[in-house]
Amino acid sequence: MSYWAVVQVESQCEHVVRLLLMRARYETYMPRILRARSRIAPLFPGYLFVRIVDRWYPVIWTVGVVRLLMSGDQPARLPEKAMTEIRKREIGGFVKLPSPPRLRKDQPVRIIRGSFEGQIAIHQGMSGKERALVLLNLLGQKVPVELPSRDLEPLPVAVR
Repeated sequence: MSYWAVVQVESQCEHVVRLLLMRARYETYMPRILRARSRIAPLFPGYLFVRIVDRWYPVIWTVGVVRLLMSGDQPARLPEKAMTEIRKREIGGFVKLPSPPRLRKDQPVRIIRGSFEGQIAIHQGMSGKERALVLLNLLGQKVPVELPSRDLEPLPVAVR
């Protein structure tokens, strides 16, 4: 029975390793995303998926392969459901990532990463690309702090 496994490859070598594995008659999958300015990039840089049917040793000896992710002495098996979920998100050959939640001015947010993790703040707007300005209550004063927007989680606005 065949299964999907994850191959770690040398930096910037995903396409070359994929071609070499396909020449060795392995089914491969490298999900891609469309970045700004129409730049195409792998969804998981440095990794690709390979379907193992009966033999996996040739995969680890392929030029450009760093390692095959293992579980004990066998390749780790990626559930078929995981591959299906990634492929369902493809539109026109590119994986469509979910949009980050929109934050409104004066909306309460929870900081989910970093030095202020767990703190509640008030969103004040974006201060740059992927940077958010929030008001954080520190020592009894509201202090403006700039954080990566990915470190914020919106909280529901209380109904008055």
